Amino acid sequence: MTPAIDKLLFAAASGFPVREERRTFLEYACRGDDDRLRRLEEMLEIQSDADEFFELHPEVGGDETAEESEPDVGVDARIGPYRLIDRIGSGGCGVVYLAEQRAPVNRKVALKIIRIGMDTEAVIARFSLEREALALMDHPNIARVLDAGTTASGRPYFVMELVDGEKITDFCDRCRLALRQRLEMFVLVCEAIQHAHQKGVIHRDIKPSNVIVREVDGKPVPKVIDFGIAKATAAEIETAATVTKSGQLVGTPAYMSPEQASGGADIDTRSDIYSLGVLLYELLTGSTPVKPEQLRNQGPEEILHILLDEDTGMPSVRLREIPDDEIGEIAGQRATDPKRLPSQLAGDLDWIVMKSIEKDRVRRYDTADGLAMDVRRYLAGQPVLARPPSRAYLFSKLVRRNRALFAAAAVALTGLLGGLGVSTWLFLRERDARQQQTKLRAEAERARANEVVLREFAEAGDVVAQAAVLLRYKEMEQSDEMIDKLRAERLPLTLETANTLMSLANWNLTEGRWDKAVRRFKLLALVLTSVDMTDSDRVSHDLLPTLTAVCEWGGPGQYETLRSLAIDRFADTANAVVAEQVIKATMLKPTDQRTLQRLLPAAAVIEAAADRQNGNQDPHMAAWRCFSLALLRYRTGDLDAAEHWVGRSLSTAKNSSSREISNHLVLALVEARRGNPAAARNLLEDAREHVSRWEEKPFRINTSDGVLWSNWGINRILLREAEAVLGNLVD
Repeated sequence: MTPAIDKLLFAAASGFPVREERRTFLEYACRGDDDRLRRLEEMLEIQSDADEFFELHPEVGGDETAEESEPDVGVDARIGPYRLIDRIGSGGCGVVYLAEQRAPVNRKVALKIIRIGMDTEAVIARFSLEREALALMDHPNIARVLDAGTTASGRPYFVMELVDGEKITDFCDRCRLALRQRLEMFVLVCEAIQHAHQKGVIHRDIKPSNVIVREVDGKPVPKVIDFGIAKATAAEIETAATVTKSGQLVGTPAYMSPEQASGGADIDTRSDIYSLGVLLYELLTGSTPVKPEQLRNQGPEEILHILLDEDTGMPSVRLREIPDDEIGEIAGQRATDPKRLPSQLAGDLDWIVMKSIEKDRVRRYDTADGLAMDVRRYLAGQPVLARPPSRAYLFSKLVRRNRALFAAAAVALTGLLGGLGVSTWLFLRERDARQQQTKLRAEAERARANEVVLREFAEAGDVVAQAAVLLRYKEMEQSDEMIDKLRAERLPLTLETANTLMSLANWNLTEGRWDKAVRRFKLLALVLTSVDMTDSDRVSHDLLPTLTAVCEWGGPGQYETLRSLAIDRFADTANAVVAEQVIKATMLKPTDQRTLQRLLPAAAVIEAAADRQNGNQDPHMAAWRCFSLALLRYRTGDLDAAEHWVGRSLSTAKNSSSREISNHLVLALVEARRGNPAAARNLLEDAREHVSRWEEKPFRINTSDGVLWSNWGINRILLREAEAVLGNLVD
């Protein structure tokens, strides 16, 4: 076999997309040489083996200096500052090498270069497109482009970061990741694809081998690679190479959308949504909706027919059809029981997947971000946007698959109805018809109302997710505008919502937008009192600045409303840290005896912690707990106990200036209530000086000594109260 001739024939035959045309060409080119015909057909069936053959057998004959003219071919060759170490893969037109870079840094990289014999104008254009597409990306889950250039012989190449993990399905199965872990990783892949779409690039070949996972600091990180057949949608990288010739399949059939399989030029981002849905299907069930063996050795028309007309079963249904021995292995790889796995997918996960792989792209998710947000909603236990298709839609699909049968049935039914129509109409009583109509109308109204509510929840979740993405890119103004669309009654009760609202509330404070900050804090309070049903230190820590801001800048009655929510949620906590934060946050203003009684269990938790731990606890935390007890005891009217806890707070730790002033203010209130204006006035003079000094400085979330602004905000609130009490006493 002569590699040079066979390679030319192989490359030429590869250009025929239809098997019959390819066979006709080979029979003509290899007439009289049946062995060559057989070998080429075998190699076309196993293209990766053909690539390997031509890589290991250089061209011979003709030009004795061919080796010198192509010095960059093969392992150990040098291309610029890179030395090729090993061949690690190949795509439609390029070969990927493991390479070593010596300068300016020493590192391993992946170098992709067009194969010899494939450097046609169209292939080079497509290769250049991939390089430009990747250069636009700047996302932690997309392989970065590090360098680009041409070899001595003029063949383009580019250098990417080396992603040395394993494909996502293998990694998940090997590590036996549960469904939640798989879904969390899938969300990261969706975010990467969304980033590509925002840059104007459609991947068009999303599949497990193009999503590589490696562990970084013990955490799995997926990376999307190989934009080699990407299609540009942005004008700046538009090129003829982005348009697929009619009838030519570009991509991997099992993961390919029907519109991509049709070879049309109007592929949009929803084609990638379909491929993501197939990937999700495989992560959940271990197989693709349409099995690869059904598509093997099929021409483009047959593949399109299968993708359009094959009835794709839901993931849960697919698992129920798998034999017991196989489902046991699949469930074990997902760390669950074989009997429970189908039921875990039934419902929301089924509908999320099926919405992604809808054959009609209009019915799919519009964006990868929309798909990711629905998965996040599922993980958070919220209603998902994907819902079961209507009966009318299912019926239309059934008719489409069985056109001839339904046509014959329609003729028969028409005749039958013609004969029975009059008698049937007379049989139905008017009263029953009206009652049925009323019942159906009521059910329709309820369904419509539920659908509206679910849609509003889903839209609110989308708003929060988009605002969170804008925050990551420091687009504060745009993110803040997104949050203006939220309604309190449709607020997504998630940690993502809490984090987003806290960031925007703090940003508005630094901008001096007190009213806007309060609106964010009011929404945040609703989330904090609902999102985490454990006694979380972190949630109660956020509650303190939230209620402080509403108390300081909110409207009449707003602080009291949020105070009631916080007490109802946290008053029975067994966590001393949470109890201390909640008492401080809710005792900024006087209140009634019923509210004070609700906080006594939390006070008992703090007192028990103080008596139990003594010197073993953090002295600063202990001092804050003593202060919160002093404030609560003052509110209850127990002035001696308030003075006692102030003394313990001041003696427990070297007090920061803000905590010392807080204690002095409580003591000033105690002295004023006792009728000692001179003592109260002396305590207030120092407090007033410190608070004024804080007010004169530019507003910062944390002061120069690391104190949160709310500590000084509390002091300002208590100072005003103490001055009012003292003023009334003097009058």
